[in-house]
Amino acid sequence: MRSFHERELPRLLDLLYDAALDPERWQAFLDALPGAFGGAWGVLHSYDVATAAAPSFRHFGDDPAFNSSYADYFHSINPYPPARFEAIPVGKVIRASDFLDAEFVERTEFYADFMKPLGITADHLGVSLHNDGNGVTLLAICPHASVYRKNRETYECQFALLVPHLMRAVEINRVMAAARTAERALGTSLDALKLAAFVVDGAGRLLLANQKAEDLLRRESVLRTDHSKRLRAANCTENVALEAAISHAFRPPTALTTQPVRLTSRASGQAFIAWPVPMRSEQPNGPNHRSQFMLDLRGETTVLVLVVAAECALSIPPEAIQAAFKLSAAEARLVSALIAGQTLAEYARDSGHSRNTVRNQLASALEKTDTRRQAELVAAIVGTLGILGCR
Repeated sequence: MRSFHERELPRLLDLLYDAALDPERWQAFLDALPGAFGGAWGVLHSYDVATAAAPSFRHFGDDPAFNSSYADYFHSINPYPPARFEAIPVGKVIRASDFLDAEFVERTEFYADFMKPLGITADHLGVSLHNDGNGVTLLAICPHASVYRKNRETYECQFALLVPHLMRAVEINRVMAAARTAERALGTSLDALKLAAFVVDGAGRLLLANQKAEDLLRRESVLRTDHSKRLRAANCTENVALEAAISHAFRPPTALTTQPVRLTSRASGQAFIAWPVPMRSEQPNGPNHRSQFMLDLRGETTVLVLVVAAECALSIPPEAIQAAFKLSAAEARLVSALIAGQTLAEYARDSGHSRNTVRNQLASALEKTDTRRQAELVAAIVGTLGILGCR
């Protein structure tokens, strides 16, 4: 064990955390395991609960010929039932004999013609590294039978030392993959609408930005990030309103009048409009499409800040809004004005309606579009019809 602590463990952890950041490097880590575990054969694989399939499968320490024979034939007679993988406790090193009776396994063709020639015992070691109800990630380490019996407890202890790091590496892989997927989807869907999109957490820290948003940060001096990576308006006098709007988006929807925020480019003087939109579910019967989309990003409530040049937001015609969302003509005119950046008070003044009338029209539009806030309403309309309004 002392040799493992001093030599093998630091080297393995170095390779493991490389794999955590780059999934393509898992094989290098796995290939280093046999030296510390008695010439072990093993496998790292994931199991998909819905399809009962193993979409990811990485061998290590085995003879390539046996690897091929497993894919060609032996997988079909493997006695270890994948459906029971879900029941393995996460993070606990177990012996295969705890999972399936060793005497039963040793009577099978799989053991006689595949496991035994490779020196794999029926009580080899395994651990579940992740189980979210949809998929299970497992690592099996099988030290060669010639050394395993004498050193089994040592190998179990070594494996147990690695397990917390293995679980952390798998989780880092999972979160980074989800973030990359979300970022690609976010950029693809919103770049087409000429919208800059920022995702921020409860402290206002920037988590994701699509390409339009990156350009806005870099070139226009409309928004910036501070040393804590919090999203801020480049113009200090506008930042108070932006922070208040983002903060408001994190609160329960008690008010109807979350206003868009006007921003000004310090580089060109061009006007922009920002809408903070809550990403959490606000429906009583489950998550909405936005909250589900971002579910795996950080496991916390986030806000989507949409930013568009003011002149690009001016021309979504009320007729298109009315037809697409089955609003009344008056409601559609109000929503069109809000998208253009007007406040309720400004619209009431310009249209000659009382503020109470305008508030009632907004309440009706929110109900018909299944939204809870003015900013969410605007984002829903822009998300569907925004390309019509971009000149």
